[in-house]
Amino acid sequence: MRATLRCALLSRLAIAAIGLALVTTFVTGVGHPRLDGTVAEPAQAQSGITAESVGAHITQIEGARHALGTQAERTKLGEVAGYVHTQLDALGLSVEEDPVTYSGATFPNVVGTLQGTVCPGVSFIIGAHYDSVGGTPGADDNASGVAAMLEIARLLSVQSFQPSIQFVSFSFEEDGLVGSRQMAAQAGAAGRDIAGVLVLDMIGYTCDEPGCQTYPPGVSGPDVGNFISVVGNTASAPLLQTFTEASASAVPALPVSPLGDSTFRRSDHAPFWDQGYEALLVIETVYFRNPNYHHSSDTLSTLDLSFAADVANATLAAVVAAATADDDNDGWVDACGPAPPVGGIAELPDQAGSTRNSPRVPVSALAAVAAAGVFALAAGRWRIYSRRR
Repeated sequence: MRATLRCALLSRLAIAAIGLALVTTFVTGVGHPRLDGTVAEPAQAQSGITAESVGAHITQIEGARHALGTQAERTKLGEVAGYVHTQLDALGLSVEEDPVTYSGATFPNVVGTLQGTVCPGVSFIIGAHYDSVGGTPGADDNASGVAAMLEIARLLSVQSFQPSIQFVSFSFEEDGLVGSRQMAAQAGAAGRDIAGVLVLDMIGYTCDEPGCQTYPPGVSGPDVGNFISVVGNTASAPLLQTFTEASASAVPALPVSPLGDSTFRRSDHAPFWDQGYEALLVIETVYFRNPNYHHSSDTLSTLDLSFAADVANATLAAVVAAATADDDNDGWVDACGPAPPVGGIAELPDQAGSTRNSPRVPVSALAAVAAAGVFALAAGRWRIYSRRR
């Protein structure tokens, strides 16, 4: 028993050290740490999320793309769906297209999955809709969100997590959240264990003229638009706290305005609220800031790509924090539930997230899997908050 505990302690210390290196890498892009404790040479390293990397995706996505629009807009929408699929597939993710049909048109939700190593039936979702309003190029709304999602996928795809992480581009957002409603309803009906959803929608526009930032009646705040809003309902308060704390640690220069508001439902987070899941909307406040919202002037040239990169890095930090949170320090992340007793019997979760009727194996046989699937963030570097059930 002493040898087992000593090995477990050394394993956790090594994992914590790797985690600290990972935090630095995610923000700076310097050196890619491997889970065996070594670090790749700079030439092999994954570069961090930058204005240039976000802008490169927006360049490919920008253009009028609406499912119920002109033939050219429908063609462009299909091309963007294909672009997202290709990008996720190139990262080695498992990619599926779930067809969504509305008003006679069919365009898919594109889903890339990074399979969890310990509880693959539990998942976190990072999502962004890929359609635009007809006649608008949709650089901010919402090529910026898709670009950030793809960049987060790029960095996380080379790591391992105990729960699964899914990267989703939703269709038909501009026609009533049809794609996200379908996914959320299917998840609810199947009893899927979704630990948290982060939706990126319009994250690239800033303004610094006094009075350029406005608010709905009864709401007040800064009169310049240099912050990102993160919206959550009451049930999503733990995830909102995780985002705020992780962002402050990883991207301290980014002003974050957390907003507990269950009435703001105008994006793909809302259907997940309706199914009882924790979900956040990461957004720049739409037409209360961006005068190009749903206009032909919503182009790449109007965006602040450094701001968009900061938002992407903050979201990346929040996902890592949520997916590795281990408040009781048992080596089993909180999203996966309580760790089995040492030397006891564990049940491997099935693909639906349930442990019932799953193969029973000794805990000792899972030790290597658990160690490979965790890179805990070093104590004192981040404050981590677990999901509350």
